Amino acid sequence: MRDNQQFFWRQKIHAHQWFFIAACIYALLIIPMTVFARGGFAPVILAVPAMHAYEMLFGYALALIAGYLLGPMPAWHLLLLLGMWLVARVSTLTVLTGDWGWLSLVGNGGFAMLLAWRLLPRLWVAKKWRNRLLAPLLGMICAATIVTGLTGQIAAFEWSRHLIDESVQLFALLMLFMGGRMLAPAVAGEFYRQGRELEARVQPHIEGWLIVTVLASVMLSPVIKPVAGMMLILAGMLTGIRLLRWQLWHCLARPDLICLGLGYAWLALGLGLLGWVKLNGGMHASTMVHAITIGALGTLSVNVMVRVTLLHVKQYPSRIPLILTITFLMSLAAIARICADFSGQRETLLVLAASAWSFSMLLVLFILVNSSRDQSVSMPLR
Repeated sequence: MRDNQQFFWRQKIHAHQWFFIAACIYALLIIPMTVFARGGFAPVILAVPAMHAYEMLFGYALALIAGYLLGPMPAWHLLLLLGMWLVARVSTLTVLTGDWGWLSLVGNGGFAMLLAWRLLPRLWVAKKWRNRLLAPLLGMICAATIVTGLTGQIAAFEWSRHLIDESVQLFALLMLFMGGRMLAPAVAGEFYRQGRELEARVQPHIEGWLIVTVLASVMLSPVIKPVAGMMLILAGMLTGIRLLRWQLWHCLARPDLICLGLGYAWLALGLGLLGWVKLNGGMHASTMVHAITIGALGTLSVNVMVRVTLLHVKQYPSRIPLILTITFLMSLAAIARICADFSGQRETLLVLAASAWSFSMLLVLFILVNSSRDQSVSMPLR
C-alpha cells in the first residue's frame, strides 16, 4: 500500500487534467454567485466589480494558463499548486466574513510565484523574440496578481482598479499569441487535407505589430489615454486582418476551428471597443471590457479546454457537435452582458448572461469528466 501511495505522488500527471476541471467548476459557480451577491445571497465581496474582475482574471484565467502550459509534472507538485489556488479562492470569497485577507494574499501570491517559477525558465529559452516575449508577459501577469492583491489589502482601490484594467490588455495579448499559435497550424492542416495550401499561417509581421501596439497601450494608458486607445483600435484591426487571412470559410466542415475563430473575432472586436472607450474618456469601459472577458476569454477558454482534453485522449474535437452549443451559449452570454447596460431590462439580461455562461461551462465540465473517466478506464494497471 505504501509503495502504491509513493508511486502515485511521484508519477507525472498532465496539469490540464486537474486544473481544467477545477477552473471549469469555479467558473460554473462564480458568475451566478456574482448575480446572487447583488441581493445578499452569496459572498458580498463579489458584488464589488473590482473583486469580480480579479477572480475572473487571476482566479479563473490563471488556472487555465496553468492547465494549458504546465504539462506533465509530479502529482505532489501539481497538488501543491492546486492547493494554493484553492486556498486563494476560498479565502478571497470569505474575506469580508472573517479575518482571511492575509490568507487570500498568501494564496494568490504563492500560486502566482510557483506558476512563474515553473514556467518562465522553460519559456525564456526560445530563440525568436516574439516567442521569448511569452516569458516576460506571463511574468507581468503573475506580478499583477500579487501587486493587485496587495493594493486591495492596503485599501489602494484606485491603483487596484487600474491594475485590473491594464491586466485585461495583458490577457488579451496572451490570447492573441496563444490563439494564433493554435489556430494557424490547425487551419493549415485542414487546408492540406483539402488539397489546398494556406500561405498566411502565423503571420509574424502582424503578430509583431500586435505585440507592439498592445504593450504600447499598456504603457501609455496612465499618461496619454487617447493614444493608448488608438493603439488598441489598431490592434483590433490587425487582429481582424490576421483572422481573415486564415480563410476560415474554407473550414465549415470543422466546427471546432470555426468556434476558435469566433473567439478570435471577439478578441478583435473587444480590442477595438476598448480602444474606442479609451479614446472617448473611458465612458462605458466596464461594459465594453466584457467583449474581451466573456466574448474572447470565455469562448477561447471553453474551446481550448475541450480541444486539449479530447486530443489528449485521442479523440477529435471536430466530431463533438456539442462544441457549437457551448460556443453559442458563451457568445449569448457576452451579448446579453453588454446589452444589459443599455437596456431597461438590465436585471433580466444579467440573469440571462449568467445562465448562458454557466450552462456553457456545465457542458464543458460534462465533456471533461467523461474524457477523464474514459482515460482512467483505458489506462493499464501497473
